[in-house]
Amino acid sequence: MFRKRDKMLSSMLKEHQEKQAARRVLQEKRRREAVAAATAVTRALVENLNTRVAMAYDNEKKLDAEAKQLQANAAQFAKQSMQWLQLVENFNGALKELGDVENWSKSIETDMHTIASALEYAYKDTGT
Repeated sequence: MFRKRDKMLSSMLKEHQEKQAARRVLQEKRRREAVAAATAVTRALVENLNTRVAMAYDNEKKLDAEAKQLQANAAQFAKQSMQWLQLVENFNGALKELGDVENWSKSIETDMHTIASALEYAYKDTGT
């Protein structure tokens, strides 16, 4: 009777050990699948992040280039504006000089009329 029970216990133990081994195999398979899935997700996230970082870097380079171009254009515009201001000041000065010449010529014209009238008057007095 003990033999039968020993056989039965031995059989139960063997069955239990086989089930545990099968569970370990299944558990190891599931662990490998989980590691593979986590690796795939991590790789996808890293690739996505790298793509975005590369795009941000490219955008930064483009912005830097555009900022430099804008700075150069602003400097050129400032230089050109200064030249325009100088031209306007010179033109203003020339207009003032023309105004002064006009006043001077009117003054001379008035003086010439006065002299002409005086000479005409003097000529009439001497001719009579």
